[in-house]
Amino acid sequence: MNAIVGLCHFCEAHGPRPLFCTFTTDNDAHTTESSNCAVQCSGCTSVGPETVYVSRDDDGIIFCSRESVPNADVTAFLRQAALRSITCEVSWSKEGGVVYFSDTQGHVLSLMFHLKDTRARGLKRLFSIVVLMKDKMLLLNVTPVLSEHMQKIAKELQQLADIVYDNEQSICSQRALRLNTGRNDFGQSRSLTQLTGDDDIFKKLHSHFTWMLRTGAVTYSETLYTSQDLLKKLNPQMTIGTIFDESACMVTENDDISLRELENLLTNAVFRIILYCTLTGIDIEIKSKQTEPSKIINSLSRLLPSSNNNTGLKIRPINVVPAAQSPDVCILEEMDNSNFSCKWSGTLPTKCPTLMNKIVNAMTNKKFNDVVLHQHIKSLTVEWLGIAKTIKMALQSSGKSDAVTKLKQILGVSPNDELLVNYWSQSFCCL
Repeated sequence: MNAIVGLCHFCEAHGPRPLFCTFTTDNDAHTTESSNCAVQCSGCTSVGPETVYVSRDDDGIIFCSRESVPNADVTAFLRQAALRSITCEVSWSKEGGVVYFSDTQGHVLSLMFHLKDTRARGLKRLFSIVVLMKDKMLLLNVTPVLSEHMQKIAKELQQLADIVYDNEQSICSQRALRLNTGRNDFGQSRSLTQLTGDDDIFKKLHSHFTWMLRTGAVTYSETLYTSQDLLKKLNPQMTIGTIFDESACMVTENDDISLRELENLLTNAVFRIILYCTLTGIDIEIKSKQTEPSKIINSLSRLLPSSNNNTGLKIRPINVVPAAQSPDVCILEEMDNSNFSCKWSGTLPTKCPTLMNKIVNAMTNKKFNDVVLHQHIKSLTVEWLGIAKTIKMALQSSGKSDAVTKLKQILGVSPNDELLVNYWSQSFCCL
C-alpha cells in the first residue's frame, strides 16, 4: 500500500512533531541515507538520524522506518498531520481513528492517545498514530482494519508506560511533590524508550507499521481499468465497431469519387437531400446514364458505420422502378445533360440531425483535405454509433423512462436526431 504510517507526539519545548515513520520504497538509497532532523531534543528523537529499520518483501518492496521521510513535501505534510492529529482532529468516543481530507496535500487517518509520564505536565504526554495517503477511497476502505490495529498499538504502549509510571510513583509521588513544592520546571521531554522502559520499542513499532502497510495492500488492491478494458471484461462483443476496435476508424482510400466531388456532381441542394436520406435510412434509387452507380454508392457508404450496402446503405437496384412514388424512396436520376435531379415526396426538416450538420460543416472546412475529411467523418460515425448502442441498451433495460430521456440529454441527442438514432440502432447495433 502506497502510504506513510507515522508516530507523532507533543513536545513541551517544540510542540507537535513526528517522531518515527514507516514507508514503502523501491530505492535502496533510502535505506542508507541519514534523516534530516533539526531539533536536538531527547523527546523528539527516536532511533537517531543514522538508524534505518528495513524489511523486504519477496516481490521487492522495501519497508523503511526512520525519523523522517526523504522528501521535503511529504515531511511538511507529516508535520501538518502531527499538528492536526494532536490538537484538533481528536475523537473523544475512543471508538477508533479520525479521517480528515486535504485535496492539496493528502488524506489522513489519525488516532490520538496519551501515555503516563511522571515528568510531564498533567502527568501525561500526548501521542498520535497517523496514516497518510493520496487515495481517499482506499483510505476509507482500509480505515476499519487500520484503526483497529492502531488502537492495539496505543494500548500496548499505554500498558508499558503504566508500568514505568507506577514504579516511579511508588518511589516518589510526583503529584504530592508538586503540590508541596510548587515545582513546575520539568526539563526536556523524555523519549518513548524511557517512557515505556523498552529499548526495542521502535523495532516493535517498525513491525507494527510494516504490518499495517502490508495488510492494507493485501486487503484492498486497486485495479485501474480503462474504458476498453472494462468493456472487454463485461462484454467483449461491445467493442466491435466502436472506437476501441483497431479497424474502427481506418479509412481505405480507393479510386471512387470523394464526397466533395459527389457534391459538385449532384449540386448542393440534391446532395443535402441524399445525405439526409442516407443517414436516416430512406431508400435511394439511382438511375444513371454516364456515371458509374457503384462510385456514387461507395462514396455515400462513407457516411455510415458499415460499408456493407445490404445491411447499411439502402439503395435499390438500378433496373428496378417502383410502381408508385413513396416517401420512403428517394430517386436520384441523371439527365441527358449529365445533371442530376432528385425526386422525393418528403422534405428536409427545419432542423437536420446533428451528425448531418457536422458533416456539412466539415465539408465546407477548407483546412480539411479529402483524406482528413473522410477520416473525420469516419470518427463522427463511430461516435454516433456508440450513442445509438448506448440508447438501445438503456431502452432494453429500462424501457422508455425518464432515465433514458436524461441519458439522451447527456449524450447530446436532440429531437431532430431521433430518426437517425432509431435507424442506426436497428441496422448497426447488434447487441
